[in-house]
Amino acid sequence: MDIRSTWSSNNISVDLSTIPPVIGPYPSDAEEFDAFQAAAAKVFQSFANLSSPPGIINHAGTREVVQDYERIRIALGYERIHFLGASYGFYRNAQYAVTFPERVGHFALDAVVSHGISIENQVAYDLISVNRALLRADAYCQDHATCPFHGIVPDLTYLLQQAWLYILAQAENGTLIACDTNATTSCNNTVPAWEIQATLAGALMGQPDFPTILEALAAAYAGNAALFLGGGSLTLDATWGLVEICNDHPVADKSFAHYKHLIDVASSVDTYRVNQSAGIQAQLICAAWPYAEPAASTPLQLTQTMLLVTADFEASIATEQTTFVWETQAHKSGLVVRHGDDHVSFNEPLVASTNITKRFLRTGVLPCPEDSTYVTVYGPGEKRRPVSNPYDVPTGLLAGDIDSS
Repeated sequence: MDIRSTWSSNNISVDLSTIPPVIGPYPSDAEEFDAFQAAAAKVFQSFANLSSPPGIINHAGTREVVQDYERIRIALGYERIHFLGASYGFYRNAQYAVTFPERVGHFALDAVVSHGISIENQVAYDLISVNRALLRADAYCQDHATCPFHGIVPDLTYLLQQAWLYILAQAENGTLIACDTNATTSCNNTVPAWEIQATLAGALMGQPDFPTILEALAAAYAGNAALFLGGGSLTLDATWGLVEICNDHPVADKSFAHYKHLIDVASSVDTYRVNQSAGIQAQLICAAWPYAEPAASTPLQLTQTMLLVTADFEASIATEQTTFVWETQAHKSGLVVRHGDDHVSFNEPLVASTNITKRFLRTGVLPCPEDSTYVTVYGPGEKRRPVSNPYDVPTGLLAGDIDSS
């Protein structure tokens, strides 16, 4: 259901030519920060001009969307609703659950976007998760003889991280180039550091294709970074989410000083200097929101029995967000931790967590606790153990990895 056009239908529209200025590098000083804010203001003005009915973008937040969910339930004549919520779908479904608690059936919520998390924690978790995903890619490389880095980097310990930092250093000193072919002698198209950082982060999000990522890194390490052009964690096709996100997450402090504070928070945990955070990007853009500030997101108390699902190494929504909700807001719920990557698990038929999720949706009965190779299941009130070491758990098809090789 494309409620209030918060997915991709055209009642909420924007001129895509306004988007590129808010996709580039993060501002480095106050002047660039002000320019970014001006560009973001043009984006929202375009939304306001092109969307219908007039003013709709100020009424497309999650609090409004769940009212429409309820109208759909009434129209269908259902007494209760069963939900399979993925990613931002959790944010909606949790809001629905506290607004209409008597209508909650079996809720399985996969890859949690949490209510009430501080922006500092979100930013830190963003960087921790994308760095962790790079370790997962390195583990995949070590587990597969076809990885192009075998024989290229002498020390097989953290070989991918070594290669990445070498590539990043080249980009920072202006010597990383991109060519249409593997011949680099006549190429002079340099690739900036922010672009390879954004492309790597984007590739590690969603359903990362490790063979393709490894191929791109190996080519860049050998001197041709062409495969790092044009990617990123915020792209034109993701702009549909800006209106709902900014409705849901007001920016309390719009100052350059606060932005620099968040950059410092990110840097403090950014081991491999990927320098990409959805939280920072949203703060930068939503600071230009043209309407009165919506109510801040606060922690919700989910009193029903639900099933929360997460993956140790996913980079889109850090697994720490799921833990935060499970420990502080969903005390009667179970937790399924898949020891793999990928954003959202239920669409992968071979992974262990998929059958667990389907069973709960059918029955509403929480799974029994277990600790196996590919998944760990916790009952309400248990303590989640630390995130798995990426080198201690399997990679490959049964772990949910895409293999395009």
